[in-house]
Amino acid sequence: MNTPTHTLLALAALSKRGDRKRNLAVLIGSLIPDAALFLWAPYQYLVNDVSGTEMWETLYFGPTMQNLIAWFNSIPIYALLAIIGFAAREKTWGKLLLFFALAALIHMATDLPVHAEDAYRHFWPLTDWRFYSPLSYWDADHHSRWVSLFEIALAFGCIVLLWRRFPKLWVKITLSLTSFFYIALLAAFVIFR
Repeated sequence: MNTPTHTLLALAALSKRGDRKRNLAVLIGSLIPDAALFLWAPYQYLVNDVSGTEMWETLYFGPTMQNLIAWFNSIPIYALLAIIGFAAREKTWGKLLLFFALAALIHMATDLPVHAEDAYRHFWPLTDWRFYSPLSYWDADHHSRWVSLFEIALAFGCIVLLWRRFPKLWVKITLSLTSFFYIALLAAFVIFR
């Protein structure tokens, strides 16, 4: 699933009007599983002068990147953080840790069913097992068209919910701009598929 959809879904499920700290924790938690990719890809391209093909077909599947992905996408690690946060929920740091971990878990719960050949080790460090889904959010051989259409509908539903929840103009502008990403994605599917 695309990172903006993870963020929209986590914010729709966990955000609360007027609770900036909680909402920021949810936002960061929704992004953290993909943080390794956001840091690694520009580094490979800009610093190491690696081509996109080499990056995504070779280096991405190498042990270094796969181990980094396992750290950032470990359900047991975020579940433990959620338990610690829940136990300390009466304290601000505990509440924030809980919502951070829950947002990351939502991210992984929605990644797990849409990674086919590129499945993650979501249960690391307990096991190296991977769930190779019959569905993919990007691979046409694994029904990406239908997955993407579902994802776009889910994203628009979250945008509508968040639009209603948050009256601030900057939030509405951000959501409107985000909707253009999904409109472009939908147009790309109609034109190029």
